[in-house]
Amino acid sequence: MAENGLRCRYCGRTIAVPASHCPWCGKEIMVICAACKQYTDNQQATCQHCGAPLVADRMEEVRQVVELDPELAQIVLDRERAQLIASGVIVQYPSGFFFDDGQRRAVMADLFGALPNPYRIAASLLFAAIAYLVQRGYCALEPVAEREDMRWESLQLWDGQVGSLEGGFARRAGMGMTIRKVVDQVVADEMDFRFEVKRPSRALTPVIPKPPRVRDRSRCSSTTAVVERSRQAELPEHQEAEACRETYLLLRDFVHADPARAHYLVEVIAEVLDWFRRYEEDPSIALTR
Repeated sequence: MAENGLRCRYCGRTIAVPASHCPWCGKEIMVICAACKQYTDNQQATCQHCGAPLVADRMEEVRQVVELDPELAQIVLDRERAQLIASGVIVQYPSGFFFDDGQRRAVMADLFGALPNPYRIAASLLFAAIAYLVQRGYCALEPVAEREDMRWESLQLWDGQVGSLEGGFARRAGMGMTIRKVVDQVVADEMDFRFEVKRPSRALTPVIPKPPRVRDRSRCSSTTAVVERSRQAELPEHQEAEACRETYLLLRDFVHADPARAHYLVEVIAEVLDWFRRYEEDPSIALTR
């Protein structure tokens, strides 16, 4: 890069506007200085403008991606802020959470059964996401009158993966909703829940009216959506054994802190998933939703 920053060191062509890549040959030539936010030669040890040790502003990479593909931009951001979230660990290594060897039963086996199927896996992932947010101090479950339900409250802003079940639950905290409503919204959002109603045409003569036909237009089933989201969530580099141990202890602590709360949460999740399962069998029940 020439001293004035306007000539490519690789192809020698003039560059009208400073940029990270040469518009002619595509080679990387500059970065944004994290200190002064100006473009500078990427091969220098210090910034050409402020003289600070050169540290690239990595958010510039994200801003460039955002302009091209919002979904890819989210992946980049999530990799930067990835936490070892419970839902992501369980979906990758389920055997460590559902075992029953006759003498010991894992925490998820106690709550959901030792023979996991897609329905139980989805339920456990929703449970784990909520438990993670509570145990890490992001959210809280606050009892309401006569404990008919619990309110989902926010304690601090979520700084983990946006594209995760935890992210979906965190976004809805502090909005005055019960956990039942929040679980329902998270599942509906992940499966892109929607339906189409076709009403029969009017007859020329009086007849017994026909009920409207309802067709499911959702992207996928509720259980598939929950599992997919968990599998797609970005995780930091980790060792399987340590990740499973850390997650297992977190879930155990959540359950032991308030067993009644944990079992109540299991019931709420089961009721929500059961409704969506019945809807998938008979979409007409959406009319009474």
